[in-house]
Amino acid sequence: MDIHEILQTAGQYCYLALTALWEGIQWLWAAICDWASKLPIPTVLKLFSNDTVNKYLFFSVALFLLIMNIWALYLFGQDKASAKRKQRRIREGKLLKVCFFGGAIGGIIGMNLFRHKTLKKKFSVGVPVMFVLQLILDSFILGFLGFWTFF
Repeated sequence: MDIHEILQTAGQYCYLALTALWEGIQWLWAAICDWASKLPIPTVLKLFSNDTVNKYLFFSVALFLLIMNIWALYLFGQDKASAKRKQRRIREGKLLKVCFFGGAIGGIIGMNLFRHKTLKKKFSVGVPVMFVLQLILDSFILGFLGFWTFF
């Protein structure tokens, strides 16, 4: 048996395996679609027609964003004070995480108010980029919930 016959046999086995895998994926997808078609999925209007739930969601998201921004402002101020006293500092990763998870506005205010981390590129570029992304995302979320709640 030479190398060409071995490669041809291996190619045939690979073809059979890939064909069986593709048929299995098609069967699984059909089963998932069949199962999902039997679920009682509410329409968007039904989902957001409860004003009480919408108000709780709206104010919960708004409160979360307010807390995250106050926390980011506090952390930037605390880190600046620790830097002046040459004490233990807050990790940059923690500052960036708080800014990423909703506190970018507080981070920008803290950077400018305390003149802290303004020369580092990951803060002077990263936090404003996070701010723009959060502005888009938060305005969409709060605008959508506010529309279904108050109008």
